[in-house]
Amino acid sequence: MGRLAFRFLALMALCGSAGAADVLGARPAHLGAELPAVPNAEAIANRIWAPEIDAGYVPQGVTVANGEVLISSYRSTDPKVGTGPCRVHRIDPASGRTVGQFDMPPGCGHAGGMAYLGQGMLLVADTRRLYKIDMKRAFAGEADAVVATLNLTGGMKGSLVDFDGKSIFIASSEKDASKAQAFFLPLSLFDTHNGATLEPSQASRSFAIPAEAQGAAFDRDGGLWMTFSNSKFGRLQKLDPASGAVLASHDMVIGIEDIAFDETGRLWTVSEAGSLRWSRWQVSYPVVFSIDPQRLR
Repeated sequence: MGRLAFRFLALMALCGSAGAADVLGARPAHLGAELPAVPNAEAIANRIWAPEIDAGYVPQGVTVANGEVLISSYRSTDPKVGTGPCRVHRIDPASGRTVGQFDMPPGCGHAGGMAYLGQGMLLVADTRRLYKIDMKRAFAGEADAVVATLNLTGGMKGSLVDFDGKSIFIASSEKDASKAQAFFLPLSLFDTHNGATLEPSQASRSFAIPAEAQGAAFDRDGGLWMTFSNSKFGRLQKLDPASGAVLASHDMVIGIEDIAFDETGRLWTVSEAGSLRWSRWQVSYPVVFSIDPQRLR
């Protein structure tokens, strides 16, 4: 077993409802001592408080890189304002500590999804723009960390993003299912079209997806997993990556956002429910947590 795999498997599994002492990291000041019971709690392994909730950050994107969990957020405390300064945090999953962070460029307003491209490169999606970022430079605070960008137009939105090892996968989060689309884009576009605006016709393929999409991740077998949520429901689904057909569906906590697999096969995610912007929702669960897919029901 590799060092990074052991690091994840050595963490104690925390299932069911949890007290504040059972969750790693800094508990947001406005939350009580207990977390609510959530759907599929028996599949949840690790829990970490999402970073900087008290500062108004709303967690969105999730990815795993080099054994660490990365979370992208935007800052807003107003339910009517869905944009704000964006920040990426790097979390040590063993301790729950934030071990690094960097701010996205001023043009970033939502930072809805992230994906690790390998070789130290991070992909951050911001609805109408994709950023390719050199992680070493970014966490060192260097100004030239963004190495390439792609702009999106038409039906293409980067509400969420992932990387299947060959292509960029983006999708739009829509309340109207008739407008919700997913697209596969060649990774080479960052080299050939840096700074350009892409049209839907430049996608290698696309298909329709359900409404309220929030996150996506490809498992080690190429299976596509996606999350869907709002203030009333949360859902994790496995889709056919060729057609978008739903193959399996599992109830989740409301406000579930992006997802990412680690090298042990666990699925990491975060909920925005209980952030200051969404503090009036019926459930508060601003937690980064991992899921054992084998225990889902």
